[in-house]
Amino acid sequence: MACMLEQLAAFAATSLVVIVVPGPDMMLTLRNAARSGRAGALWTAAGIMTGLAILGTAAALGITALLTASPTLFQIARVAGGVYLVHLGVQALRAYVRARREHRTPGVSAAAAAIAHPKPGGIARSACFRQGLLSNLLNPKVAAFYLSLFPQFDLSPLAPLAQHIALAATFWLLCLVWYAALITVITRLAPRLQSPAFARRTEGLAGTAMTGLGALVLTGSA
Repeated sequence: MACMLEQLAAFAATSLVVIVVPGPDMMLTLRNAARSGRAGALWTAAGIMTGLAILGTAAALGITALLTASPTLFQIARVAGGVYLVHLGVQALRAYVRARREHRTPGVSAAAAAIAHPKPGGIARSACFRQGLLSNLLNPKVAAFYLSLFPQFDLSPLAPLAQHIALAATFWLLCLVWYAALITVITRLAPRLQSPAFARRTEGLAGTAMTGLGALVLTGSA
């Protein structure tokens, strides 16, 4: 029992390192928070957590092993994920360029400013959820992460299936705690996050990061 708890603690520590490192999911959450406030961050995180639950369950049941075992399926998933990340990045960069142009143009109309910097709820909650879900599900590295990490930890005397379920549940719960903390911070910083200047910078940073990550995924460098 003590050995199992030690293994679980080691897994949790390893997972935390992976979770807190900024990636496409976090950049997407911050971007939607800048555009739609707490609701945007909350629904994006809900989509991400749903994706993690699906992939964690698939990994525990051995389904994702089929993905990594088939080079063709893995390549299809990799290309789809890379294209989607680039698509999100280009959207953010276009919004950044449009916002900068309107900021520099004297006499910009209130209607144009509202489009450039929507108030909370400007992005539909369903769109935020969908973006978070697809960003996670279309990242083959997440599935590969589960499969490469799970075998490194032995939770005996649990059966192999029970071990995988326990590890997947632990990772999901840690992600839940992390995103809950992130959204708490976002809520406190909401006025600043949605200021026109900060929103522009967030669009530019998120767009650059997601486009770059998408390109790395497409070239097989990430």
